[in-house]
Amino acid sequence: MGAKQRRMSVTGIIDNVRSACDFVVDFVNDVSLGDDIAFQSELAVEEICTNIVEHGYQYNGSDKKIDIVCIYSDHRLEIRIIDEAPLFNPLEMEEPDPETSLFDRVDGGWGVYFVKQYMTSVTYEVIDNHNNLVLTKQIS
Repeated sequence: MGAKQRRMSVTGIIDNVRSACDFVVDFVNDVSLGDDIAFQSELAVEEICTNIVEHGYQYNGSDKKIDIVCIYSDHRLEIRIIDEAPLFNPLEMEEPDPETSLFDRVDGGWGVYFVKQYMTSVTYEVIDNHNNLVLTKQIS
């Protein structure tokens, strides 16, 4: 199978997070990667897009957008999430310690932590003054 690519753009509001997730699941299903990868991809995209709407756009993103680009090539799924929020690298946040008791855990950071568990790699870059988070899943 040759490389396949699809792109979607949604307005940066919470109601559109579901559409972004559905878009990614449809892509994963179209390239026949299986239910586990579809589920992991959906959870990762939901977490990242929700963070963008909540923290990046402060629930005021009706004039902003989130772009999602899915690429599948050479047994590798890449999901690129691009936003217009103030530049912020979520990978620079201190990772929460899963060994800490539930009573002593600090809020925040768990979503990105779980995204890193689901994906083979997660990278961040700034392109044209936009946040670009790249979620990669190597398919064995």
